[in-house]
Amino acid sequence: MDIKERKKMYLKRGRPLGSINIYSPEDIARMKFLGRKLRRRRKQVKKTQTDIGDAVGVTFQQIQKYEKGDNAITTFRLEPLRIALEIPVHKTNFLINKYNPKVV
Repeated sequence: MDIKERKKMYLKRGRPLGSINIYSPEDIARMKFLGRKLRRRRKQVKKTQTDIGDAVGVTFQQIQKYEKGDNAITTFRLEPLRIALEIPVHKTNFLINKYNPKVV
């Protein structure tokens, strides 16, 4: 298989064409848990989804999906989210819970 054929097989993000993410029930529970926490904190600091999205570098629709638990939050986005939501570093233990004991 040459390079051109290989490039056709993959999307820009490196996944094979037509592939989908299949999340386990634990992953879905984790995404929903984290989304609830983020939404609660966003309302506490009285910011809109647009404000948070601009600070993180994503659209408000993506923040909406994070809060609903439809999309997983990548580790790349956690730190900008923490800063945008004004969460102190010592209070980031909400990432460690019964659904996600391995994330630090």
